[in-house]
Amino acid sequence: MIRSTLTAHLAETDRSELTLQLNDRDIGVLATQEQRHYVMSGNRRVQLIAGLHTDPEDHAQVLSTRAMLRHWLVSFRELQINGLSRLPVIIERNRLAADFLLMMDSEIVLIWCQPQFGVYLHRGHHLYRQQPTYPPDQGTCAAFCPELDFYAFRPHEGDDLLIIDPSFIDLFDPVDLEDLLADIHQINVAMTELTRLAYSYGRDADTTWFSAQIQRLDTDLELLSAESRERVSGRRETGRRKVSWINHLQLSKVIPLLDGNVRITPAGLDRYAGRSVALPAKGYAPQPPEFKTVWRQSSEENSRLSIKGRAGEQVGSKKHRPDPYEPQGGWMDRVKRWNTEGIRSRLFRFHRKLTHLVPASRGLSLLAYVAVLMVVLVLLVSAFFALKGGGKEEDTKKEHPKVTGQDSSPETPKTEFEIDIIVKASSLRVVSEPGGEELVASVTRGDHVTQLTGPRDGWILIRLEDGRSGYVPESLLLSPEEGD
Repeated sequence: MIRSTLTAHLAETDRSELTLQLNDRDIGVLATQEQRHYVMSGNRRVQLIAGLHTDPEDHAQVLSTRAMLRHWLVSFRELQINGLSRLPVIIERNRLAADFLLMMDSEIVLIWCQPQFGVYLHRGHHLYRQQPTYPPDQGTCAAFCPELDFYAFRPHEGDDLLIIDPSFIDLFDPVDLEDLLADIHQINVAMTELTRLAYSYGRDADTTWFSAQIQRLDTDLELLSAESRERVSGRRETGRRKVSWINHLQLSKVIPLLDGNVRITPAGLDRYAGRSVALPAKGYAPQPPEFKTVWRQSSEENSRLSIKGRAGEQVGSKKHRPDPYEPQGGWMDRVKRWNTEGIRSRLFRFHRKLTHLVPASRGLSLLAYVAVLMVVLVLLVSAFFALKGGGKEEDTKKEHPKVTGQDSSPETPKTEFEIDIIVKASSLRVVSEPGGEELVASVTRGDHVTQLTGPRDGWILIRLEDGRSGYVPESLLLSPEEGD
């Protein structure tokens, strides 16, 4: 399934000669409502825009065009059931023809259009021009629309596809076009702004254009294909699987619009027009780059959309010249101009991959997604409690009682005299101040200490043999005379 928004705009001249079949709706000269602009959005297995030119004054041509429109409507409904793999069979059975054709599903985009149209792709904030490739060379599709250019490429979510006259694109600066399409997510609003700007500078901007914006791609299950249903019903051999004609197509090359709005025709395409084309072993030269270009960052971040002049100059915008007296923007201004669309798109794609871990079953995918979230949650909770437990251990270490070292007292107290004293008590605590709790050392019975001061409130300042000093009670000391 593919979810996309199809938009078609007809110029005044084309509206009087062209009829479009957009899925199951029609606009143009032979439609029930002669609209110039139409927008359609929804989920389809196949999206379709088919255009047919006709002369309203020719009654026979009008009847044949109406019949072909009915065939395209029936074919569109059949494609919803069988997919694009059945297109050659449908073309042959319904004898389909078109002057413009856009068909796409979740796997490929196919375009047949006249050479005066260009196919442009906006992907990853950059604008590319698709190049014509070799038309199908198998089955009925080989002779389908031989005078039209053929394009084939793989779609991605977030792609903006625009089919328009290249001369209209040449009116604008490529960098400004990329910025506009990146900022405005609705292509019809962007085209309205471009048309208004072209008219304001006196350019004729009434042109026909078609667009497709791809919002979501879901791969079709193999059991929904026509081949699988035929194998189940016994109408096709189960041991041999036919390769789809789509797999034989050579995909279109691309050229960034910054490298020039050019069109490169495949080698031999004009010579083999109207009949089967054999695919060459090597691609046609020159080889344009694919989606791997290293881009130069533009120095004009907030430049206005501009129109190129006839001599190459830009009308409506001035080249940016750094002004030394102009105040530079601070970090807050840079944060305001910061575009987070790229990060959001990557997060969205990553989330979608997580919810589609099992492509064949939506329920199993959601179950696996919930299991992954639970594992991540358990790991986060475990890490939190581990860090919290480590903090508690550090706190308990800090609660141990403090014991002063030899150099704990930076200042030496004043002494009155020095008298050798023998400790009388079996165990004696030496504290840092009279009646204090901070322990300096412990001495036992018989240890020699030096008395430094007289008794003060029952406490005496002493010095130990290792040089430390502290206070002890007077009653627990014994003089040498008393010891003898």
